[in-house]
Amino acid sequence: MKKESGKRITLSAMLDKCINFLDSIITPGRLLCLLIVVFIAGLIPLFWIGVYNYPVADDYTFGAACRGVWMESHSAIAVIVRAATRAWEYYQNWTGCLSSSFFMALQPAVFGEGLYKITPVLMVGIISLGTVYLMNIIFVKLLKANAYLSNSIIVLMLLVTIQRMPEPGEGLFWYNGALHYTFMHGISLFFYGLLLSAFMQKSERKKCRDFIISAILGFIVGLGNYMTALNVGIVLAMLIFAIVLLKRFKQQRLILIPAVVFYLAFIMNITAPGNALREAVSEGMSPFKAIFVSFYYVLDYCIGEWTGWAELVFVILIATFFWNASKGIDFKFPCPLFVILLNYCILAAMITPPLYGTGNIEAGRIQSLVYIMYILLLTLTVCYVTGWAQKRFDENRTVALDEAAKVNSTAEKLLAKDFLSVNSKITVTACIVFLLFGSLLCVIPQPEYYTCSIAAVDLLNGNAAAYGEAMQERVEIYNTSAGLDVEVAPLPAKPKLICTSDISIDNEDWVNAGVCRFYGLNSVCIEAGE
Repeated sequence: MKKESGKRITLSAMLDKCINFLDSIITPGRLLCLLIVVFIAGLIPLFWIGVYNYPVADDYTFGAACRGVWMESHSAIAVIVRAATRAWEYYQNWTGCLSSSFFMALQPAVFGEGLYKITPVLMVGIISLGTVYLMNIIFVKLLKANAYLSNSIIVLMLLVTIQRMPEPGEGLFWYNGALHYTFMHGISLFFYGLLLSAFMQKSERKKCRDFIISAILGFIVGLGNYMTALNVGIVLAMLIFAIVLLKRFKQQRLILIPAVVFYLAFIMNITAPGNALREAVSEGMSPFKAIFVSFYYVLDYCIGEWTGWAELVFVILIATFFWNASKGIDFKFPCPLFVILLNYCILAAMITPPLYGTGNIEAGRIQSLVYIMYILLLTLTVCYVTGWAQKRFDENRTVALDEAAKVNSTAEKLLAKDFLSVNSKITVTACIVFLLFGSLLCVIPQPEYYTCSIAAVDLLNGNAAAYGEAMQERVEIYNTSAGLDVEVAPLPAKPKLICTSDISIDNEDWVNAGVCRFYGLNSVCIEAGE
């Protein structure tokens, strides 16, 4: 019996040592540094494979006019003017998304194919910076939460968003598709952040500055894709309603500047002459059906298809971080069920426009945007519900304490604002170990599980380099064959991230026609096989 007791004591002591070790090395600051390192490491394969990235599909169609002006004049001003007139032509004949059309006409390869490699850097950059800016406004400035824990949640968000994106090829690497959806969403994040920043400004001059900048961004977003524009319209209307309800409209009356500018741009977007022409050749759903199906798709795609074990571990981690961060927050997080329902409706609203326009959300760029918004709203929802639960727990515990214990509880609360509890550190450690083990199990048989693993596979097996070399040979042929009929060899490899489409053997294919206009060819096609 004594030996068994000694053994139990030894195991208990070892366990205590492990817990003490975790407690001593894990701090919010170190965790944030670790997450940043992992985030940056995950981007290396993405930016590396981006070196082999070349224009595809609509990149040629939208950029052809500006490419011609650049080759003739090498004048950036002339190119910008042509992009504006080209966007207006699209507005009249195809789509009301005037700002998207303008930026798509300025795709990087207009000024040289080598510049196209900045596409993933641009898209990852706008999403990352926009997310960091908005979420820091919410967590750190508005709620006064611990900066280390808040930014750990933000980096986790970005990790999941970028590495688990359903179709990262279209969402990050294809300029035109990513510009229209991913980039515009990134602009909307800055728009939201500036509005919240303006609300908190004490200086009228700074408040006016934030509202004016947000008005400029609102104009861009209002004339961008309908999914993001509709969401911004809904959120902006709710903000104005909340200001009026709280009797703060007089202090925040300058919100009318971005509101009026945005809604005018949005109305201009949805009433464009080109929309009617496009609807005539599209098969969409009725408004009522589109709304109904959008609620179903939130369950089917977001919760059913895109919520795997990695997302569940992500939820546990952010709940753990925010449980500790919320101890130093005075806000009580009321009505959590209403917030859950509201965020569900906002996500469904984003899905409605493509269902109304085309009857589906099968396009990879659309699915990627929905996923980005899903992770953002999931994070806000989990944090809100966690904050509510922590406040209820804290209230119940406080009631059971005497006055002396309340003093200790207050000190404990202030301490918890800056440090993770021991139980939280154990939970975080367990989640990290499980993530490493689970990732290893998933990536080996299924390399496409993460965006970085997709890139790594094509880099290691040589497909990316082979594709880049073949595309460079094509570019050289295109640039020296103006006015001629051109046949090119089939691509030796088609990496998933950077080859979302290709020309075909049919020289009348619309993709082939776009290449012809971009380079001034008479015709182009793939060499027919034997």
